[in-house]
Amino acid sequence: MAIATSHMNAESSYPRSTMRQSNHSSSRPLCGICREISLDQMGVSDDRKMQRHQPTYLALKQSMDHGCVLCRFIWHALGQSNSREGDRGSDALAHVSEKYPGREISLVAWPGVTPTGYLDRIQIITSGEIPDADTDDEDGDDGPADPSMHPDHQFALSGVLDIFAYAGMKVSNDDFAFATQCLQKCLSNHAGCGRRDEIPRLPTRVLDLGPFDGSRVPYLLHTAGRQGQYSALSHCWGGHVPITTTSDNIEEHTKAISNLPPTFRDAARISRRLGIRYLWIDSLCILQDSKEDWEKESAMMGEIYKHSVLTIAARAARNARDGCFITRHRDVPACRLEYRSPDNQLVGSIYVRDPTFEIERLTQTPLDSRGWVLQEKLLSPRILYYGAQQLYWECRQTSIRQDGKYHYIQQDAVQPAMWKERMDIFAPYQSVYPNFNRIPPDWTEAKHELAARMRQWYNLVAEYSGRQLSFHTDKLPAIAGIAKEWAKSVDLFYIAGLWREDILAGLLWYGRKTAMNPPASSTLPSWSWARYSGKVSFWAARDSTFGFSDYSCEFVDLSFRASGALGNYGDVVGAKLELRGRILPVRHATRISLGKNFIVGPNIFGYGGEQIGVATFDVPPSTFDALFVLLVHAGVGNVGYGAYYAAGLLISPVPTEQGTFMRVGYVNMEKGHGEGWWETRSAADYFEHIPTRTLFLI
Repeated sequence: MAIATSHMNAESSYPRSTMRQSNHSSSRPLCGICREISLDQMGVSDDRKMQRHQPTYLALKQSMDHGCVLCRFIWHALGQSNSREGDRGSDALAHVSEKYPGREISLVAWPGVTPTGYLDRIQIITSGEIPDADTDDEDGDDGPADPSMHPDHQFALSGVLDIFAYAGMKVSNDDFAFATQCLQKCLSNHAGCGRRDEIPRLPTRVLDLGPFDGSRVPYLLHTAGRQGQYSALSHCWGGHVPITTTSDNIEEHTKAISNLPPTFRDAARISRRLGIRYLWIDSLCILQDSKEDWEKESAMMGEIYKHSVLTIAARAARNARDGCFITRHRDVPACRLEYRSPDNQLVGSIYVRDPTFEIERLTQTPLDSRGWVLQEKLLSPRILYYGAQQLYWECRQTSIRQDGKYHYIQQDAVQPAMWKERMDIFAPYQSVYPNFNRIPPDWTEAKHELAARMRQWYNLVAEYSGRQLSFHTDKLPAIAGIAKEWAKSVDLFYIAGLWREDILAGLLWYGRKTAMNPPASSTLPSWSWARYSGKVSFWAARDSTFGFSDYSCEFVDLSFRASGALGNYGDVVGAKLELRGRILPVRHATRISLGKNFIVGPNIFGYGGEQIGVATFDVPPSTFDALFVLLVHAGVGNVGYGAYYAAGLLISPVPTEQGTFMRVGYVNMEKGHGEGWWETRSAADYFEHIPTRTLFLI
């Protein structure tokens, strides 16, 4: 039996931080029942054995009132449960009394969804015989179905407790000890993250922080190609940065920068304490009033983060004024339980956290919602995050939370290690999708790898497109570093956010809303997801479709002109796709779809009345006089294992150019997605009589 372990539990020692109480107090009072808790009696995984706890909710409450901290945690967990009808567990507990003492409580240990299978939770289950109600009394006036429960609250309460242990690293009260130990362990032991003896070339400009005692004011250094270890700062601009480098003040900055805002000043302090002399900050190391310098340096942004020894991420800071050392909320001390293995070979402690503690939501922090940060996150070999509650370490080999949890079960869906496995562009493809096996048996290893990588790209873009950018002109530059690095593993040609060799699958993207926001770019082609703001998803993300030969459309040629220093990885002008395919004139009407998804939306019909599919428009449909559907993929067998539903593009002709169209939407032609009769006939069948033709998409 293995328990989820912590590498370290560290506390802040900064003057501006509020010290958290100890997370591993051994003096917390327990009742006799809680002192007898045994993970072995609870059972693990599929065994589903239950250890009985308190006989009723009332007994639990009385034990809590007498000071048992674990009974209080269980009470809090039960209060957070909800029934399908929306009844709250806290309301049910409020009616607990001698008359309504409630049900029996049992505990089950469970490894949950952790890929290691380590125990990370205790499930709280309420059980007991529940008499049937009098079915002859429609109003149920004869009393509750369970006499131990209040009539208005008959649903079974449940809950979950996080459990974890400390192992392998010394517990410290210093954030710097946590950071130092994580960095040293990574540099010494993680071959895949880059070694200490790899001395990179410094970026064009860096901040020279001077001696590690802070005796010299930082200044901007022109590196002239010299080598050295450096850190990089990942931060939110927050609409305004108090200090930047421009053509007017660059000479002054090369002498000294004495008025650094808190986030920059804290990053300098962290870098010094970790023994890193040079620090790269975008707003200070790139001339902010020079388009030429910005284009040149932004083209190298991916390389800058890739070759840094460490990225310092101000996760909780809204802007440069907030700083890295955010004042932390006081945590309720965890409850310690003794643990002894059945053979007495392993003796130690496990810890339980109060479930009411409000966990920092990593998907909603100021930094994690920003578009540029995804590139910094994926390309940096190692990142030290300064959050609102704790520190987080992330490198290519491991992810560590300062409090020791793998992930928080109830409030936080982010699972760092699994996220890295799915998104890490440097990881072997087998670890990107370890269960990726929906492939034809005759595929080569190389084709299998390419299929997995393509699926990775479509999921990566879906993640990126939902993030925020201050300037839409950054849409392609902010992901260019990822695309450049990713291209090294696939040897494909990149254009406008898609890949030429898989362009047909790449065209099948759709917005998360019926119509996306107005086009934010007038130069990018209509078929590029980067033309619009807003989150997109891809037809091909269900599984990769690279290499399938049954596309109903054929890619012929591609032409474009690059418009900046990023070349084909940045904005392009005049991009045009030449395709051969079948197009069907259609009309749209909002109608309730009677299929399995019960969609109310713009359905697409042929002029003979046949329903073609359900549309997701890129822009409001009223702006187009004529609409056609281009069938891109006719579907493969039944939707499910190794198969794909039919899908196409909504296109509208360009009046001034014969045979030229603009993409205006996406059409889902899945069987059963529309009217009932559609279950037995594919919408793609309506294209069979239409001859293929050459067309252009701009």
